[in-house]
Amino acid sequence: MAEKDRDHVRRLREEANAIRRQEQATKRRKRIFAQVGIIVGAVVVIALIVGGALWGQQLFFPAPQFAGAQATTTVTSTVTGEASEEPVVTGENGVVTIGQPTAPVTIDLYFDISCPHCIDYHAQVGPTFTDLIATGQAKVNYHAINYVAPYGAQAGGALLAIAAYDPANYLAAVDAFYSVPAETQQNWGAADYAALLPSIGVTNPEAVAAVQSGDYVRLITKATQLARDSEVSGTPSVAVNGAMQSDIPTAAQLYELVNANGGTVQAPAA
Repeated sequence: MAEKDRDHVRRLREEANAIRRQEQATKRRKRIFAQVGIIVGAVVVIALIVGGALWGQQLFFPAPQFAGAQATTTVTSTVTGEASEEPVVTGENGVVTIGQPTAPVTIDLYFDISCPHCIDYHAQVGPTFTDLIATGQAKVNYHAINYVAPYGAQAGGALLAIAAYDPANYLAAVDAFYSVPAETQQNWGAADYAALLPSIGVTNPEAVAAVQSGDYVRLITKATQLARDSEVSGTPSVAVNGAMQSDIPTAAQLYELVNANGGTVQAPAA
């Protein structure tokens, strides 16, 4: 009889333990579900906040107007020494086009003011682009983007603001921004770029205000993403009549590329 009682007690304990384990498992599942629910809820709230912020920014602070500004800029050939007035036109996604619309060759130059290689390339080959523009055989699409240091976006935004309101001084601004040491620009904000404008001849109040506001940095962000989507792997990058060049062309190679793509230009004597 005692043995039966012990067996009965053991079974009761086992049943009680099984019930207790089942209750603990149920509590763990509920706790996990609650934690997951909190995480999902937080993600949804964050998404709503971010989405609302972006929607509000677009509604109350729309992207600045850019496409459609037109002017002429003076381009002096380093080959002939002659100056010519060339059209400057702003286009979609922050593209600044300089050169005759009828030019048979289109060159796309992707650059970042904060890129050390771009600084060197501009010093060595920058004048070649304007020389080719001056021949009437090539027009250049200047794409300011930001792949390197954050200040490149701020500098690029300032360039686009200048292009939007004072396009004649766009090339002068590019030269000026490249001439400021990187260690100086890395601490600059919109106000610092605005303070530089009088020294490069940009006095248009709307241009100064647009640089000061920093709004055009948003266009640099967009242009940068579009460049990445188009597989622009780095800066500087050059495309000729839509064909991206695997190597960055030298000055002499740019002349060869223009002639190979329908242009007729005489390269300067070596």
